[in-house]
Amino acid sequence: MEERKKQSLVNGALILTVAIGLVKITGILFKLYITDKIGFAAKGYFATAYNIYTPIYSIALAGLPVAVSKMVAEKAIQGKYRDVKNLFSVSLGLFTLFGVIGTLIIVLMAYPYSLSTDSINALPAVLTVAPSLLFCCIMSGYRGYYQGLRNMTPTSVSQVIESAGKLIFGFVSMNVVLLTGVEFADKIPVLNKFVTDASSAYAAAAAISGVTIGSAMGLVYIAIKHRLDKTSIPQSLIDASPEAQEKKLLRKELLIMALPFAVSSLVFNLTTFIDSWTIQNRLAYVLETDFETVAAMYPKIIEYTGYTALQAEKFKNYLFGAYDTVLEIKNIIPTLTIALGSSALPILSELWVSGKKKEAGDTIKRVFRLILLMALPAGMGMCALAEPILLLIYGRKEHTLPAIEYIAPILMLYGISVCFLALAQPVTNMLQAVDKPNVPLKSMAAGAIAKVLANMILVSIPTINIQGAVVGSFLSNIIMVIWGFVVLKKTVGIKYDWKTSVVKPLFCSALTGAGAYGVHVICMKILTPLGIGSELTVNNISTIIAVGAAVVIYLISIIATKTLLKSDVIMLPKGEKIAKVLEKYRLLG
Repeated sequence: MEERKKQSLVNGALILTVAIGLVKITGILFKLYITDKIGFAAKGYFATAYNIYTPIYSIALAGLPVAVSKMVAEKAIQGKYRDVKNLFSVSLGLFTLFGVIGTLIIVLMAYPYSLSTDSINALPAVLTVAPSLLFCCIMSGYRGYYQGLRNMTPTSVSQVIESAGKLIFGFVSMNVVLLTGVEFADKIPVLNKFVTDASSAYAAAAAISGVTIGSAMGLVYIAIKHRLDKTSIPQSLIDASPEAQEKKLLRKELLIMALPFAVSSLVFNLTTFIDSWTIQNRLAYVLETDFETVAAMYPKIIEYTGYTALQAEKFKNYLFGAYDTVLEIKNIIPTLTIALGSSALPILSELWVSGKKKEAGDTIKRVFRLILLMALPAGMGMCALAEPILLLIYGRKEHTLPAIEYIAPILMLYGISVCFLALAQPVTNMLQAVDKPNVPLKSMAAGAIAKVLANMILVSIPTINIQGAVVGSFLSNIIMVIWGFVVLKKTVGIKYDWKTSVVKPLFCSALTGAGAYGVHVICMKILTPLGIGSELTVNNISTIIAVGAAVVIYLISIIATKTLLKSDVIMLPKGEKIAKVLEKYRLLG
């Protein structure tokens, strides 16, 4: 009988990682460009809209596909391929309904949410991004189906197309608005009564329209791909499979399975929404009650913008836009590690259903180890080069330069905590795979409470304000990761090698961070007297050299300390050959 083609954990994760890497790069380019064009104040409106969209979008991106993926994987391992085919059509109908509901929720919440965050000018952007929920929810049915069959390629390609559409059409739309002016805004019914900063408000809305257009493009691709697909499940396997369940029974089973996944994903991303809302709300409050104290902490921003107490809303949006920029940078690594969690889930589900507890434990340990090997050095590098990185990306424009020295400490603190953030979503995926979907709900709820309390207390203090937002995020991620790991360890019976998987990577990462900082300082001292350009140019060259040096230092250190294991190397392309060479010289742990 013909075999169904499946991707391994690392092959699947590699495909997703490459795709997500491309998506993240285009996303950074997109947000870098719009920040350059419209500044931190308008970027604050963009971020406000994005943060109401993200929690509901997360259900379509992570919650619903994960449920379908798990169910498809379980049906496939049992040989029930007729059920797999029917499950796809059932999920598509359900997720379309969810998409309509999600879009309506955003439309209805747009005004009260914008008002509550003291960002009424974000209203056009919130309404513009709402339709993308429908497209993303429908797309999630396709993505979950293919991920359950351990084929990550359709998901990856659709993500790249979605991101390219966001970049291209967001770029075009925003420039059309900026070039033609915003006089048309006065003619838009209802909105013209609320918008007070038309230039920034409609530039942000135009930029975020790319998200809606990009999601529509991704949906079109994956729908055509599925229609033409004849190879995912060979006909011989379908013919040999048992009779299919009734669709209403499959629908009920999917809903029962999807509910904890969807709620878990929603709660996970609601913490981001709560984070955004509480930060903006408390920041608005503290600026209204003690503007002078807060303004005194940011003299360069005040000097450039000229904001006064009467412009507290604009100052709040400028600070929040600058803070959101830091979030984009620190989210790069966690975005990549999500691929490991997504790829591991169907594999873990198959092992768990088959009763292969030891193999499931080995897979979990491998995922943890790979994430730490990526996240720890990246976090240390981010911590060591926080201000140089921000100068490299945002130091070219007058309206972004004044904020850099104030947001660099925030990026440093996020660099220290990025490993917990990188582990949070994969831990959730693995708990779901071993039938513990309620655990993430509890840990996320506890994390959300910690985040809200920290924001409400710290951001409300004038001498701390937005700088205190890091603490809540840090506490939230620590709670989720430690709680989840303890339950996984108990459920699966994992015996973790802390020295090899944590202590050694942490030591090598610390060397990497120290090396990157040292190389940057040395390059600045050497290049500055040469007069090869402005101080900013010297910083940018030094930063690029330091980042390259950090990669070399990390590779040398993990080999020299035998942190790298054979199991790590053989998962790479041409890994067997590389492993033989390293083994020959006794360089593997």
